[in-house]
Amino acid sequence: MERREFLKTTGLAASGLMLTPAFVDKLLAALSAGNQIKVYKVLNGDCFQNTEKLWDMLGIANYISATDVVVIKGNAQWQNQGYTHTGVIKGVIDKILEIPGFNGEVVIADNVQAYGSEGKYAFDVASDRRKNNWPDHNWTTLAAEYQSNGKPVSVKRWYSSTGTISGPQDGEGNIRDFFTFDGRKTYLSYPIFESPLNSGRMIDIKNGVWESGSYTGRKVKTIVIPTLNNHGNGEEDYSGITSAIKSFYGVTEIHDGMGAQFQGHYNIHGSSFSRGRADYAGELVARYINTMFRPNLYITAAMFSGYVSRTSSTGAAETKTVLACDDPATLDYIACRDVISPYASFLNPDLENNTRKQIEGCVRSGIGTMTPAEIEVITYDFLNPKVNRLDVDRKLRDFKDGKVSETELKNTINEYMEN
Repeated sequence: MERREFLKTTGLAASGLMLTPAFVDKLLAALSAGNQIKVYKVLNGDCFQNTEKLWDMLGIANYISATDVVVIKGNAQWQNQGYTHTGVIKGVIDKILEIPGFNGEVVIADNVQAYGSEGKYAFDVASDRRKNNWPDHNWTTLAAEYQSNGKPVSVKRWYSSTGTISGPQDGEGNIRDFFTFDGRKTYLSYPIFESPLNSGRMIDIKNGVWESGSYTGRKVKTIVIPTLNNHGNGEEDYSGITSAIKSFYGVTEIHDGMGAQFQGHYNIHGSSFSRGRADYAGELVARYINTMFRPNLYITAAMFSGYVSRTSSTGAAETKTVLACDDPATLDYIACRDVISPYASFLNPDLENNTRKQIEGCVRSGIGTMTPAEIEVITYDFLNPKVNRLDVDRKLRDFKDGKVSETELKNTINEYMEN
């Protein structure tokens, strides 16, 4: 409301003020004022409408360039709404491929650890296991269709490994960090892997592309696209929600199950949820982001939200929502508060529950926020489209560039003020 109040005080709506360049600059400054973390929310379109509008709001050039290798880290482990909505992934990829002169590649990836079963992973999920998801393809057949049309899209299933590498010169494997966390020896890791499309090209998520014996300068951009589901079954369990924060459990290795050790160190699950500490999960994910690699963007694919469980097709709501943010904690807070908790009040992150504790741990370690005043939610609803702050900002810039008239600009500002 502060921005709207500023616009009202200018008298713009009621007066014949001349929109001089200096005055337009003041309006632009007012619109961009504040240090809130932005969450972009699009709802009530289909998966392709939602993702296209989301990219329109985000500005794809702010995240991806024409030469980038883009890794899309989804959630592949479970069936039905339990794996990341394939249509949302396709919508994201389609916009990347539309970047003028794009000559990078896109890899859809995840580590499903030792859980799930064949025919139920997102990579190979059968058609009868795609309820509350996009029925046309699983991830592998989607990539195959792109390739048949000459598009550089592939899938890569990451695996936990027992060997040791120090970098891409050693081939595929995992870079590990061994440390002590609250008295327990713990490890985190991230994968280095060969491009499925370009033999000899090693993709190092943290440091970039390696080819012909050195880093090339080509960047690797990671987009995390999680689901939005209750991790329990009909009630909140030790995790609460499974979404952006918990998606990191499919990047780091979990050797031999939840409570197992590797080289005398516990995996992320054994040092958090296995100790009954959802907050530790958030803290360890924050450590991961700060020490292993930092994804470039998070997009929550909440076309369906499993409020009963990850996989029960009868316990999911068609929420028709996608959300995006630059950090997972703020994104999980808004997604849980606005999208899934209306169907499962026990997942409301404003309650003292495990959902909140998981997010709090991440925030406490310097990633994101749970304070509403520090968050700006920018929304577009296909059933009730309204001018938002980004529309005014864009119109002001177009006016400065001579692309729209003064009348058109004033009409846009007036509509925004009335919302």
